Amino acid sequence: MKINTLVYGIYPKTNELRLSISRWEKGLLPDAALNDRIDDEKHEFYDRLNNNEILYTDPLFNWYDIFRPLVLITDGMQPGPLTRYKETNTFYRMPEVSEIGGIKYSPDKFTPLNENPPLPLYAEYGKDFNAFLPSPYTFFKMSRVEMAYNDFEKQLLNNYVQILKKFRTRNVILFDSLPYEKNSVLNLEDFVKEYNVRLITAGNIYKENIRGRPKSIICDNNENNVKIASEISDEPGIKLIDGYNTKLEKPEDIRNEALKYDLDSIIITHTEYFDFLPRMIADKKIEIMSKIGD
Repeated sequence: MKINTLVYGIYPKTNELRLSISRWEKGLLPDAALNDRIDDEKHEFYDRLNNNEILYTDPLFNWYDIFRPLVLITDGMQPGPLTRYKETNTFYRMPEVSEIGGIKYSPDKFTPLNENPPLPLYAEYGKDFNAFLPSPYTFFKMSRVEMAYNDFEKQLLNNYVQILKKFRTRNVILFDSLPYEKNSVLNLEDFVKEYNVRLITAGNIYKENIRGRPKSIICDNNENNVKIASEISDEPGIKLIDGYNTKLEKPEDIRNEALKYDLDSIIITHTEYFDFLPRMIADKKIEIMSKIGD
């Protein structure tokens, strides 16, 4: 079995970067200076993961939450009230969506934003780079929306196409933070024809939940999930690294758990993006992941 590993989503910042962002929030650091500091730290992160042959997204050091910059660059959206993120002690600004219009700012260019560090969304780097975007299902469920879901999904994916074209990438991680209901449908039929989609899911999955065949469906670790993911995607994945707990996993235990499945290849990743952990612990978990993959 070939084992691949993936690090995705918002990554914990260094203390130095947190200080820089705090100074920027107080008006003591210009937008351009903060952007340079963020870019430097992103490239240090990329260099480290490239050396370990891990699939990765941008660490999103300039994203206050998984929706905020996308909301701020989209006509018809605005950040709403602070809302608890699932059962954690962190909060996000709930998107308020009257419609989904066009993209107001070029997502790949330096642009100051209100209520969020400046663009670009990502600093693309390396062959294993994947764009990170919240799935339309989670975006809809965690927002206040004045549209039908099908219209929301279609228009949001159209905007995602425009973002991905700007970054000249066909590799994208779609992140579902919330579990599907049995009758939930995420329609990716057209999207997966053009892009290499790795879909991260939560909870139990059903074949009927996902239309279209993603490159990978990454799921919570149970036999039924893995069976379904292997049938409706090219490469299943499982979440075996704890994104909340500071306890460090043993590489051999993770590898042995993956080897229980009779598959040609599998992706190993974490249960939640690492921003809920201290930076030092997240760095150590990356070291562990580097010892798992082939």
